[in-house]
Amino acid sequence: MGGWAWVWVWACVAGLGAGVGLGVVKLAEEEDCKEDIRTICKDEARSNFAVLECLQNERRDLQDVVSNKCNHLLWNYKMNLTRSGRIEELAKGVCEEELKENEDCRPGTEPGHTISCMTEKLNEIKNERCRQYLLRLAAIVFSDYRYVKNMVDNCQEEIQKFKCGRVEGTGANRRGQGSTGEDDEAPPPRYVHSQGATIECLSVHANQLGEACHKQILRLAELQSDDFHLDRPLFFSCRDDREKFCGKVRSGEGRVYKCLIKHKTDRGMSKECAEQLSRRQKLTVQDYRANRGIVRACRSAIQENSCRKGSSNDVHDVKLSKILLCLENALRKGASIDGSCRDEMLAHRRQLMEDYKLSPDLMVACQKELDQLCHGGMVSEGGGRTLHCLMKHARSHKMGRKRVTDECKRELEKVVKETDAGEDWRVDPVLHEACHGVVDSSCKDVMGGNARVMRCLMRHLETPEMTSECERALLEIQYFVSRDWKLDPQLHKACVDDATRLCHAKKDWAENSVDGVQVLPCSLQICVPPHRGAQCAGQEVQRVMHERAAYVDLHPDIEMACMEHLAQLCSQNTGPKEEMTCLQDNLEKLGRECKEVVSNYTEAEAKDVRLNADVMTPLLCPCCWGGESCVCAQRVAQHRGGEGDSTLMDCLIRHKNSEAMQGQLKCRIVIEHFQLLSMKDYIFSPKFREACQADVASLCSRNKPRNKADVIECLSGHVRNAVLRDITHKVSRPCRQQLRQQLLQRHEDIRLDPVLQNGCSRDIAKFCKGVAFGKGGGESCVCVCVCRCVYLVFLPSLHPFYSSIFLHALSSITPSPHPSPFTPHSLTPLPPLTTPSPVSHHFLNSLLLYHNYTAPSLIPPHHPSPLTPHPHPQVLECLRTHKANISIQCHRRLFVREQEELQDPGTDVVLMAACRQMVDRYCHDVNSEKLLQCLKSNKDALNFESGCRTVVMRRLVEQTTDTRLNPDLLRACRHDMAKFCSGLFERANASSVELNGLLTECLKEQLPTRKLSTSCRSRVVSLARTAALNYRMDPILVERCRADMNILCQDEADNHMEECLKLAFQQQKLRSEMCRLHLAHIIETQRADLSADPFLNQVCGVDDNKFCTGMESGTHFSCLLDVLERNPQGLNTECREALRKRQEMYSAAIKMTNIGSMSDLVRHVNASTERTYLLMVLFVLVGAIFIGGLFCGRVTKRTKFLKDR
Repeated sequence: MGGWAWVWVWACVAGLGAGVGLGVVKLAEEEDCKEDIRTICKDEARSNFAVLECLQNERRDLQDVVSNKCNHLLWNYKMNLTRSGRIEELAKGVCEEELKENEDCRPGTEPGHTISCMTEKLNEIKNERCRQYLLRLAAIVFSDYRYVKNMVDNCQEEIQKFKCGRVEGTGANRRGQGSTGEDDEAPPPRYVHSQGATIECLSVHANQLGEACHKQILRLAELQSDDFHLDRPLFFSCRDDREKFCGKVRSGEGRVYKCLIKHKTDRGMSKECAEQLSRRQKLTVQDYRANRGIVRACRSAIQENSCRKGSSNDVHDVKLSKILLCLENALRKGASIDGSCRDEMLAHRRQLMEDYKLSPDLMVACQKELDQLCHGGMVSEGGGRTLHCLMKHARSHKMGRKRVTDECKRELEKVVKETDAGEDWRVDPVLHEACHGVVDSSCKDVMGGNARVMRCLMRHLETPEMTSECERALLEIQYFVSRDWKLDPQLHKACVDDATRLCHAKKDWAENSVDGVQVLPCSLQICVPPHRGAQCAGQEVQRVMHERAAYVDLHPDIEMACMEHLAQLCSQNTGPKEEMTCLQDNLEKLGRECKEVVSNYTEAEAKDVRLNADVMTPLLCPCCWGGESCVCAQRVAQHRGGEGDSTLMDCLIRHKNSEAMQGQLKCRIVIEHFQLLSMKDYIFSPKFREACQADVASLCSRNKPRNKADVIECLSGHVRNAVLRDITHKVSRPCRQQLRQQLLQRHEDIRLDPVLQNGCSRDIAKFCKGVAFGKGGGESCVCVCVCRCVYLVFLPSLHPFYSSIFLHALSSITPSPHPSPFTPHSLTPLPPLTTPSPVSHHFLNSLLLYHNYTAPSLIPPHHPSPLTPHPHPQVLECLRTHKANISIQCHRRLFVREQEELQDPGTDVVLMAACRQMVDRYCHDVNSEKLLQCLKSNKDALNFESGCRTVVMRRLVEQTTDTRLNPDLLRACRHDMAKFCSGLFERANASSVELNGLLTECLKEQLPTRKLSTSCRSRVVSLARTAALNYRMDPILVERCRADMNILCQDEADNHMEECLKLAFQQQKLRSEMCRLHLAHIIETQRADLSADPFLNQVCGVDDNKFCTGMESGTHFSCLLDVLERNPQGLNTECREALRKRQEMYSAAIKMTNIGSMSDLVRHVNASTERTYLLMVLFVLVGAIFIGGLFCGRVTKRTKFLKDR
């Protein structure tokens, strides 16, 4: 304190004794107090003012250490000091200029008016001497509420109501009568100097005080804000804490307050001091001017932004929340606010988050939750824990019940809004404590404020650096931030104009909006893709959606609509991403409202793969994040740059079986889950929907599709029929291109083909139960890593027999020059696992599945398999292998899939996987529809891969079973089929299964007649030649000659099987009559064209070129026979012998095919490909004759009767 100020104070004190009737009073020398003062204050207190300060700072109940007489003297002295007019006259020397400026504070008729008035204007006084003078007097004023002007009059009723003390009389005979007149006698000793507790008590009940008293309490709080000494209860309670935590902090301007509040939640802070600090904070919440720091730092900002609008300077109840919201709103609008003011705002926001008791409305609304869920609000782990306890239970929606009422949740939202907790992570002490390490390691270069650190933490939720404590605290805050779009400052800045204009949002940041939950979904719709007239930054909307993708409760529109379904269907799936996945998996079971919001989100997820938290998690899909060499690296770079379309997922789907994806089992599972999800509705495939929406509306409206599978089935049916009938496609080209991608996915995984899967479920269980998952590439890679770890952890707990399987499997996927002799087919029933560990059992099952062990049959019944074999293209191949034995329902659906793949071999996943390199080498410039034909033409090349050749031959064999599986043949021979094989052609059009080559055989039988068109003849001759080289290409031969082949030609290769059967035919060794007749037809067909007989064409090729060059196609065999008859020596010996054998075979065939008797007719009809047609004609003819006979008989009989008559 300045020297001049002390001089004036001493002068005032020295001149006040007369007012007591004692002349000039010197307290330290008065007989009634001399000994007490010397004992308490030693020799330090020489002036009256020093004595008062010493005694008041000693303790609150001075009567315990000071005699009654001294108490009486001190009380009278202070009363006269505050009420005497002389002190006001003396104060003019210190505060003369201030009194001139404040005319309302000049001395009046009422004693003490000037001091009281000037004290109220303390914050406006800049003269330091005057301030210090008034502060010293205020220390005396605030020691007893009766010394404060108007306190007794305005708070009498509240003091009695809340039992905050009594206005005692000055004599023993007037105790309790409330007299406070100047003529009263001295008060009884017990109640002297204890009235600071009265002010404390009233401030505790500030919310319940009358208007006049409430104003007095807030006025006092404002005056006390400058120095904590002025708040006597706080001063006494926090003296030790001040020395402990703030010993080096100079008093004045609220610095000690600020320091103590900073350490309020420290473990070393005394309970009494913490309670007094909370009391002060509550007053500050009700009147921001009760805190000196924010008043000084933010004075200009409050004025410039009209934060006290509607309130005069005399109003003492401008709430802190109003000021904070106003200043935050100004910041959102781009206003410039001083750094010191921002620091004060941050400190007060933190205080509100730290102590829930500073929010009285919250305490009332959440009282039940506090008692039942949060130990009555006495959570002891530190500042802000109780608030986070309420937040945690507000997030919970187990059993479909709200654990926190709507009223309580609204108050929590209000606190988060007032503190703007989403803007700066430092506001929330719990979050700050829990995430400090994560921020230091992962966000150390990120500047604070503007939600930058919060965004960084959200991006690191799925990383190893994220701790469970930080994740929990972060999500509890984000839960409430997500319910008001304005709490994300960057989102608000980017979209406020469009959200206000198009989504009916409130433009003023501080204004509450009842529809705030719906603003973000609305913004997503108008910004992604951009709505006409929208100017918002779609990246910000997408960024928010990406950060919240894994958590349902961060999507309030979904959580509110689906709370019951989450409890009923997803109670066991509560982890990150699990709840959303569960809702999507159960989409058909959801109610209308829930289904709508989940469908909208899934559609958005399909358009922007970054909303799929699994795909965008480097831990699950590391290959997408490993650099330029990885699959879809360009797409990943685009998505990192903000291009959020569906191309990345399309790319991942196309490459999920590529070499680059080997070992990425988890990523493949995520991709396949998305594929399965997209089957629920074709709108979940945005490119497919965009390309085919018009086609679906025009072509599939009769039977409205229920899901994407129905849409694909409808469109693919139209495409297939257009090919079969050789008509113009009704499905547009863009739609066909997208449909091709969907068919490729459907053929890849039978789970994406519910029509086939449901129709063939029993057949799959019967014939394809042990089909392995995967192709043994990527799975082996990941299995090697996992196996070696599990070998050390779980192997000791496995049964020895399981251990042997484990070791064999481990060795089988580790490169070894010697294959293991262990074969899974020789397994005996396995003993049960010796450990109940689900992990070891789960792993063993997975291992068995990976290596072709039939897990469900090997695992004992009392150990249910946690994994079942995943459907794969191999399942489709398995069904094809067992086509002869599967049910008719499954056969029909399988035939449709075969048509799709053979009409467009590019959708044949097995073919493309086996022949990818061959396609790149030989067919890189060939259309997808011609791939099989191209591979067929090159399959005999020396460097053609054997695996690809095997698949190509398998597909060619399938083609021969029905002309509908051979689009080229169908196009070339359509008119010939209708002309020469009409019965079979009509049957083919009506049949839903293969005709097993009957229609092709009918065309072959027309070769000798030379009636087929040129284009058709060349195709049929090519088929006959191919069948001669591989007997499997002739399904009728396989069916009719199977027994003879097994007996007579069992050691022959495929390309010599037909020649072996021909020789047996010539030697009359064939046992089957049907086989002999079919061989006779084959011989006749080959006689019609030399190129249809590859063996004869090979041995006689030179002679054919020598003697028959220029002959018409189909006459070369006859030409060579003429040469054999006229000039046999001119032929090559080998050719001559072959021609003679063929001539003998032809003679036998002619004899076999000629009809010489009724038995020959029956045999030919029975063996004919047109058998059904011929029998039908025969029956019609016989029927016509019978009916005609009946009619003619009756006519002749009547004629004879008439003649006789």
